[in-house]
Amino acid sequence: MTWLHRVARCHAHLCAIVRLYGDPSKAGGQSNQGETYAARAARGDRTLLYDAITVTIDELVEIRDEIQTSMDAAEPTEAAPGTTHKVDEMAARAERGESLFVQGDARQGREPVDGSAG
Repeated sequence: MTWLHRVARCHAHLCAIVRLYGDPSKAGGQSNQGETYAARAARGDRTLLYDAITVTIDELVEIRDEIQTSMDAAEPTEAAPGTTHKVDEMAARAERGESLFVQGDARQGREPVDGSAG
């Protein structure tokens, strides 16, 4: 399943739950408590919305972390910082949607100062 598909599913699920509070007759399915989502929404059960938000956040954080891992998987370069070759490599990374600074890039023997991009 692609990231965009997973994000769309999260959005659709959350929207469906939110719509229930306006019109509980639109719901189907059972909740973990055994009563329908429609019945829970009709009585104003906030745990229904809370659970939907929690599940959505957890899934979106997982998707975000997978995307970050993918972006950070760029091949490191031995090009020294500030050189044309390093700038060209960083531009190519940006075009590919990869992280500009990755583990293993050449550093000229110094560590970045706290808060700097490195």
